[in-house]
Amino acid sequence: MTPSKDSASDRANITKVPRVREAAADPRPELEASAELEASLARVFEGLEIVDRDLQLGGKLVVDLVGLDGAGRTILALIVNGDEDSLALQALDTLAWVNTYQDAWASYLGQGGQSSGEDPLVVFIADKFETRQVERMGPLIPASIALLQRCRLESERSSGMYLQAIVAETPEVEDTREKFLTSLAETPRQWARDLVLRFNRMDEEVECRASGEVLGWRYRGLPLCSVRPAEGGLEAQICGSDSEFTITEEGHLEAFVDEVQKFYLEAFEQAGADDPDLPRVELQPTGPQPHLSAEELKAFR
Repeated sequence: MTPSKDSASDRANITKVPRVREAAADPRPELEASAELEASLARVFEGLEIVDRDLQLGGKLVVDLVGLDGAGRTILALIVNGDEDSLALQALDTLAWVNTYQDAWASYLGQGGQSSGEDPLVVFIADKFETRQVERMGPLIPASIALLQRCRLESERSSGMYLQAIVAETPEVEDTREKFLTSLAETPRQWARDLVLRFNRMDEEVECRASGEVLGWRYRGLPLCSVRPAEGGLEAQICGSDSEFTITEEGHLEAFVDEVQKFYLEAFEQAGADDPDLPRVELQPTGPQPHLSAEELKAFR
């Protein structure tokens, strides 16, 4: 596809660069190997159509392959060395360039706009990616960046290239609540675990989180209560109240739970007042009467 010659494209500096391989370390394939690479890329992105090659977007920023996948999303493929320190910066610069010159880019592609409604995808292709580079780009994978490692299958009958997607490992989220619980002595730990279970049963929308030396509960974003370690037990507080509870025995625990439940009911009413979908429940007192019918009572005699 021929680039648009309008003034917007000129300002955006969309130009072609010669396909010259000057250095032996250049990661891009020779011209005769390009067709195989493009075919491999098309197997990764369904319906991919290569619309142009070797585009200079400004400065040293060169896109080796420009394509549109079956959904109309722009694919910008850069063939790189996977150990370059500038990879993350290259990706950000490419995305920033396209976002800055959206109109010129759409005109260049011959589109009235981005038909898929998705932002362009920057694809890095390399023989191998260093772990530290993958970690740096991890937050942008796979929404804005894809990493494809070039591999080759060899057999007696044939030889072929394929591209293996590199997935950034998601670091495990530290369980701060469990860390808090294990930091307590045995008896306070049992009390704290009991509170976690009981408040969780109270309402599925009650959330429990730990931050530093504080274990706290919230209901629909409204703070309920918190506990922290104290000498011989736990120091507890109901949010919005100046009074504190010192839990050093089972009776103290029960008193604290009772007060929290009262505060929870108030929070429930407050949340329900602004939530038309939350059913209103009113308890009506009734006089003393047997829970079983006369026939049921007779059956137990």
